[in-house]
Amino acid sequence: MGPLATVDFMNKLIEQTQATSDQQHIPLMVCSVPQIPDRTRFLTSGGEDPFPAMLQGLKMLKRAGVDCFVIPCNTAHYWHQKLLQHSYMSSISIIDCVLDEIEFRKLKKIGLLATSATIKTELYQKRIASLSRQTIIPDSHGQSLVMQGIHDIKAGKIDSGCAKLTAQFQRLLEQGAEAIILGCTEIPLALQGLTATQPERCLDATLLLAQACVKRYQQPQMQAA
Repeated sequence: MGPLATVDFMNKLIEQTQATSDQQHIPLMVCSVPQIPDRTRFLTSGGEDPFPAMLQGLKMLKRAGVDCFVIPCNTAHYWHQKLLQHSYMSSISIIDCVLDEIEFRKLKKIGLLATSATIKTELYQKRIASLSRQTIIPDSHGQSLVMQGIHDIKAGKIDSGCAKLTAQFQRLLEQGAEAIILGCTEIPLALQGLTATQPERCLDATLLLAQACVKRYQQPQMQAA
């Protein structure tokens, strides 16, 4: 839903696709509607419900022939099951992608950088606890800085956002986190240096979603081969 985050997802999807020609890439329909009401504002302080606008976008995609949808927005997954029930399409959950990676890496203590709404609704914490793992989140002041960093990125102030988010990333590591979920799709845009130099410390939700999309697309092709 954030334009920069949408482009980042598309770039990662293309980079993860092993293609030698245009025709080998994944067919894609993108519904980028930045005017969808703010998810975090609705979940933390009230305001316009973004669900109707999200559902409208999905219906448009379905009319265009889409049979599987993804949402490169972690907070929007608060409505994921409801969207599935109303859209009659299959979907890949960004939350599921991260949880699969946590299990694959056998991580026990996981840090979480995300919007205040994602933290409040415990989209990750409940799922991580169900795996008998521990989630480490910023304190209230740190979370305020995380939100400032996210808003900086949305405003195009990448360097400012990077400074705030890097500081909180390091704080979570100091508290014992083995790896940090970049649980807002704006965050990887600011922490590209860390994802490049410390990939083992990062759980880039956007990248993991892109990888799952490529795997999903290739499955029928492999079965037909």
